[in-house]
Amino acid sequence: MATPRLGYLCLCENPSAEDGRALIRQFVLVREADRMGYDDIWLGEHHHDRAWPSGAVTALLGHLAAVTSKARIGSMVLAPATRDAFQLAEDVATIDLLSKGRFEFGVARGLAWAGSPNAAPADAVEARSRLRRAMALIQDLLAGQPVPGLAGVAPVTLVPTPAQQPLPVWVASGDESLLRHAAERGWGLMAAATHSRARVQRAVQIYTDASGGRAPALVLARFACTAPTRDEAVAIAQPYFDTFAARARATGWGANRDRSIACDAQALLDESLIGSHAEVAAQFKALADTCGASRVAIVPTSAQFDTHKHILADFVDEVRPLFEE
Repeated sequence: MATPRLGYLCLCENPSAEDGRALIRQFVLVREADRMGYDDIWLGEHHHDRAWPSGAVTALLGHLAAVTSKARIGSMVLAPATRDAFQLAEDVATIDLLSKGRFEFGVARGLAWAGSPNAAPADAVEARSRLRRAMALIQDLLAGQPVPGLAGVAPVTLVPTPAQQPLPVWVASGDESLLRHAAERGWGLMAAATHSRARVQRAVQIYTDASGGRAPALVLARFACTAPTRDEAVAIAQPYFDTFAARARATGWGANRDRSIACDAQALLDESLIGSHAEVAAQFKALADTCGASRVAIVPTSAQFDTHKHILADFVDEVRPLFEE
């Protein structure tokens, strides 16, 4: 299989608990990633977590459209079931216009934010149903179709409409019914950096079976650190994983081992792109064969600005040239 596209997933790391500083520094990094030649830049939606202050992700995506010019930009992920569908359709269309047709629309059920005031229900079946209803309405709006207004009001049409028709849609889920739904509609799949290869492979297989043998396009996030030697890379990554896993255990995030390896620092290390430049290049290319990844979005394993930036640069300067060898 072809080598996956190289992307960057921004988590808005906030090691000093200074939200504004974290966001400003994040956009220094995304500008650098765009300049370096990253194919894709993704932003994640997170709520009530000071470590990643990116709850207002549609506002951040609008800014991302303004400070980049070459890379595709996207959400990894938005939760339509927790938002007003009309407003989200307007936001998404506007982001696509501002980016001149570079937007990728990644979505999920939103179960991870069960404590939010407008959260998806804790029941997975209802969350799935709400996502499907929301996406049906949003896609009709994005396609320019009139949809029913409030009682006694004529049908309404979205203004503005996006530059792309259709807008690329990706879904992150391990739910079999939702994976089959995605296959029927030709959506792509997304997988988080905390999803094991086994979970990703299962999702790809369900989709492929449901589509009559057509494998999905897959955006795979992976924590990453490359250095001249594996020992140097592990020395940088291990403290990040230890802190990450401890935070996950403290908050109950990723408690279901079948769904997430967030609480297991060793599993995070094992599933990530960690090693010498040559090792990481081989690991990166192998994700196409082992998981079916068509795009890989790296998450640098450091909350420190300078180290984070250095990892981004090393992937372009040291690892990417090895992809073609």
